[in-house]
Amino acid sequence: MDVKLRENEAGAEWVYVPCWHNCGGRCKVGALVRDGKILRMKTDDTHEDTWERPQMRSCPMGHAMRQQVLGPDRLKYPMKRKHWTPEDPHRELRGRDEWERISWDEALDYLADQLKTAKVEASNESILYMNMINLEGYMGQVLAAWGGYFDCCGTQSTGTFGFANPQFGFGELFGSANDRMDLENSDYIVLMGHNAAWCAFGQAAVYLKHAKEHGSKFVFVGPEYSITAGFTNALWIPVRPGTDTALLLGVAYSMITRDEDGSLIDWDFLNRCTVGFDAEHIPADASTSESFRDYVLGISDGVPKTQEWASEICGTPVDLIDRFADINSCKNRVSFHSNSAPARCKGSENYPQMLMTIAAMGGHFGTPGNACANDQYYGAMNSGMLVHVPYSGTPVRFTNANNPVKKCVSLDLIWDAIVDGEYWDAGNNFPGCEVHAPVRETCDIRVLISEANNFLASQANSNRGIEAFRKVGFVFASAYYMKVDAQYADVVVPVCTRWENDQAHLYVGTNMKDKECSLASRAPLPRLGESRSDREVAAGIAERLGLDYEALNPKSDKQCWFEQLTQTVVMRPEGPMPVAEVTEADLAKYGVEGEVQPGIMSFEQYLEEGGYRQERSYDDPWANPAAQPFAAFVADPEGAPLASTVSGKFEIYCQAKSDWYDMVNGYANGGEGVADYVRVSPLPKYLDGPETYKASFADWETKTPGAYPVQMTHVHYLRRAHTDCDNLPWLREALQNPVFINKDDAAARGIKTGDTVRVFNDRGAFLRPASVTRTVMPGVIMVPHGASARIDEETGLDLSGADNILTCSNRTTTPFLNSWNSNLVQYEKYDGPVKLPRDCEMEQIIPLTDDATTAAAE
Repeated sequence: MDVKLRENEAGAEWVYVPCWHNCGGRCKVGALVRDGKILRMKTDDTHEDTWERPQMRSCPMGHAMRQQVLGPDRLKYPMKRKHWTPEDPHRELRGRDEWERISWDEALDYLADQLKTAKVEASNESILYMNMINLEGYMGQVLAAWGGYFDCCGTQSTGTFGFANPQFGFGELFGSANDRMDLENSDYIVLMGHNAAWCAFGQAAVYLKHAKEHGSKFVFVGPEYSITAGFTNALWIPVRPGTDTALLLGVAYSMITRDEDGSLIDWDFLNRCTVGFDAEHIPADASTSESFRDYVLGISDGVPKTQEWASEICGTPVDLIDRFADINSCKNRVSFHSNSAPARCKGSENYPQMLMTIAAMGGHFGTPGNACANDQYYGAMNSGMLVHVPYSGTPVRFTNANNPVKKCVSLDLIWDAIVDGEYWDAGNNFPGCEVHAPVRETCDIRVLISEANNFLASQANSNRGIEAFRKVGFVFASAYYMKVDAQYADVVVPVCTRWENDQAHLYVGTNMKDKECSLASRAPLPRLGESRSDREVAAGIAERLGLDYEALNPKSDKQCWFEQLTQTVVMRPEGPMPVAEVTEADLAKYGVEGEVQPGIMSFEQYLEEGGYRQERSYDDPWANPAAQPFAAFVADPEGAPLASTVSGKFEIYCQAKSDWYDMVNGYANGGEGVADYVRVSPLPKYLDGPETYKASFADWETKTPGAYPVQMTHVHYLRRAHTDCDNLPWLREALQNPVFINKDDAAARGIKTGDTVRVFNDRGAFLRPASVTRTVMPGVIMVPHGASARIDEETGLDLSGADNILTCSNRTTTPFLNSWNSNLVQYEKYDGPVKLPRDCEMEQIIPLTDDATTAAAE
């Protein structure tokens, strides 16, 4: 790093440090360190910022990381609730009690004793390890070896894109868009709900800016005119949350009825590369003869999916539906990029297939400028990784295969399962695991363990979650600040951050959403207080449970860190090339095992530069049009068929997709289905779902509003990475957490910007300052995602604007699906007794004070 030191910084050293939050970026963060203190911060400056090799610049969260590590609210000592004892846990005081310091031996003994008691009295099925996307972490590894744990799963970020998409042709979870170097070849870039400037940290917005400068036009489809729509000067196609499938059906109707000899529809593409569009192309495994064309025109069900039909549901003006159809014409080169928001709603099961279908109608696959994917990073992640960062150096596993307990509750039902003691078990939907027909199961959860997650903030229906936390016998949390799970725990232990401990991790070694780069960082600070690593916590529990942890996980954190860095390779045409050279001196310096190897740069240079970024060019192998996803298939569908579909083609009629849904929803083999679970057609039909627009009416036909007539959707926000960083004062001061309200709706309620509003439904209520705007659709409010609830005990009001206070956790249409992006609420101007402070004026949650921590932060 070549940033010069100031006169008062003698002896300080610039170090690239981990930015470990799950935001999608994992960018370069530099810290100037001296004597265990951080003097100032910076971001990537190791090379010139160019289109071919953009810098990996960090956002405000990266610069505020020093407060995350050294702030006065850092946890440094094990502690327990003051009124908790094993004999009398006072469960009702969780979230209300005071805290007292205890020793590490006491904390680990408490957890071990509670685990042993639960196992004897109710088996390992009574121990719920709060798992996220089935990343079996350190503690999960121990519990699996000790007889297992009750598991949980869900689609979380991807919504229905995480379901039966390979069956109809979307073979990769995060899509198969063309390489980013191809973006400028698109006449139009369609952003389905994706707001790169706020929600896709890293270089995504840079790629869009470049395409705009080279002549691409933009379309933004969503309930708000986003920041990204603004800087790309996009055409806004407004659509109500959860109704994107209806909108695209209206576009399909427009194209079918207005097409004149291929003026809009690429008939050659449909005939060669798809099945199911019309009666002449029904696939061989079809259980019905209904085609997509017949469904859209209303021939099969008597309901034409006209522009007017779609507009009534989705709120998009008819003229814009026709304009969208014209843009999607086969005469244009169009690149569709959808984030997961349209797929994170009840009833969104058919959205991914409908997105594929509308792109296929225009022939927008496999040729320059034509692409379609669940791809939030504009081809920077697809077409094969240029720089591959392994996960093999970490104990995290993408499976629960090692867990002897096979009971698993989907996260949309987790709180009801704990409180009610019964649930529908449809298996585990994560790749590498198995789903099955839903089975009614019982459960008796005695122990909750929160390791690297924060379920009370990140999962739906927080108040129901608090009820669940207060029901069980014991709650244990490991944390480095008082996350919401920790606030409602009985015993909390402090873990060190990745600025204090070198370790491999899924979210540290790579910029996950950019295939061109890797990150290299190290921990420059001593551990604060008595904090321990996650590995050390797990080892302490393993010992008390009679397990040999070194046999379970023989690699040290340092060894895993070293392996992740040195096994990172650049995928060159002649073969993979390690980024970091390894010498005998490197092995000796870091006390690790390994082999000497050549590399692009020395190991020390890799650390000093904070990572590696592959320089790109338009004639490199990854930009070759023939190397793009679907290129070989589109050129020769018979000779290079799709591997994931029965027909080898894109399946607009997909029996395998329908069969998958029939299985998990209970309709297979003549089943009658379960609860609110829907029957999903082989065609991408519109589905009504709870918590969506039509459900907001007490009577749809007469348009009589229901009790909660407003759709609340959430947006990822610069202030937080999901729930992380919400505790940082600098970010809380710089970025208020308002509720964004349509100006006409606000006027009807007498609300102005800055007024306090109460947003509520039968699951809870929160207070927030209003931000009145023209850029949100009528009947919709937008709430920044991830705030940590601050509940006023007298009124039950949350003062933070935590979106999950109001989200729905039970009425589901398919197992594993949460309703993050459409929930029904009401709101009003608030003049009640509770005064809402500015976010930066809310007191930090500091259960145990320590002057040394404050001094370190200063």
